[in-house]
Amino acid sequence: MAAAAGGATTSTRRGPGGGGRPMDDENLTFETSAGVEVVGSFDAMGIREDLLRGIYGYGFEKPSAIQQRAVIPIITGRDVIAQAQSGTGKTSMISLSVCQVIETNVHE
Repeated sequence: MAAAAGGATTSTRRGPGGGGRPMDDENLTFETSAGVEVVGSFDAMGIREDLLRGIYGYGFEKPSAIQQRAVIPIITGRDVIAQAQSGTGKTSMISLSVCQVIETNVHE
């Protein structure tokens, strides 16, 4: 098991159903497959500029733990099974990955 990347801070994400106290990624333990890199920022993920503007425009500052581990493998075409607690960013992780791989320049 690997601990969360250093420097993690308490996030605005909340426990299941959005209730409870803020989630603190620094005090959580994560199990990650071998070869999966933890990417600590959206900028470092190689995401298109237009998507980055949207991410930051909606107030996201730092990817959640599940996003740090799953976005790059999805974008690169790996099969991914990701399990995380409710409210941790799984849906936005999938949406971001899909938007990154869709070719928006093709007009048919």
